[in-house]
Amino acid sequence: MRLLRSQIALLVPALLLATACQGGEPEEPKEEPSPSPVAAADLEKVEPPEDPEELADLVQERMEKALSVKVAMSVVPEEEEGEASIEDVEVSMLLTDPPAAKMTVVDNSEERPSTAHIIVTDKTMYTTLEEEALLPDKDWMRLTQEEIDSAEEEIGPFAEVFRVMLTETNKSLEQASGRAGLDVVRYGELEGDPEQAESEDGGPLTVYTGTTPTRDLADAGHADFKAAADAGLKEVSWEFSVTDRGLPEEFSVEMATPDGQEARSTVHYSEWGSDIEISAPAEDNVGTIMESLNA
Repeated sequence: MRLLRSQIALLVPALLLATACQGGEPEEPKEEPSPSPVAAADLEKVEPPEDPEELADLVQERMEKALSVKVAMSVVPEEEEGEASIEDVEVSMLLTDPPAAKMTVVDNSEERPSTAHIIVTDKTMYTTLEEEALLPDKDWMRLTQEEIDSAEEEIGPFAEVFRVMLTETNKSLEQASGRAGLDVVRYGELEGDPEQAESEDGGPLTVYTGTTPTRDLADAGHADFKAAADAGLKEVSWEFSVTDRGLPEEFSVEMATPDGQEARSTVHYSEWGSDIEISAPAEDNVGTIMESLNA
């Protein structure tokens, strides 16, 4: 009994000291810090592999490490050289999960081109048009799948219009993030040996050319390529250029547009790892789907 009392006497001060050091309350687990962009020049140089799957995996890992990028995308008809682009998209992007982006989309397919500015953050899309106001007293309209679904009875056929807007924006994000392009490379086969060229910053550039079955891409979940496969397009031709830091500089693919027109889609990457800030518009300057229809 005396031994037990002695042990307790020794343990109590130690427990009191431990409690005092903890402030009397258990410490909450610390949140993981958000990743920060890494400039291309700070990434180690690599020798891009010749195997398409290994190449796609390497580039994806390097893109996620660099985290931020500016992207220019265009779709140009193949019929005549120098013909104007059907669509031009400029994106400043953070390859976070989910991704965040600021986009400018110019649609040249109609007689009167239209320009939309889009912000995507936390899976929410905000959009504004240059040519006409969506709302009378607010610059931005908020768009989410949940809001479209919940307001479907009230907005009727407009629900499909808004769904198309959201779907097309998500497609552009997927293209800008490299997911679709890297799968084209991953499931493809090279045509000949890679060629050496010079990148925009004067460094070495490796240029790959290849082809990929559209059905393989459809099976991987890419809707555009499923439509192409269903329309009878068996494969797509592509060109992919990669810097000595394992980062893409340009990806282009030849395929058919939804109306059956042959076109070349090009994605150009620049300013890897640059400081990019993306935030939602001020809340008092954002309207809803219902507000836009009532206006």
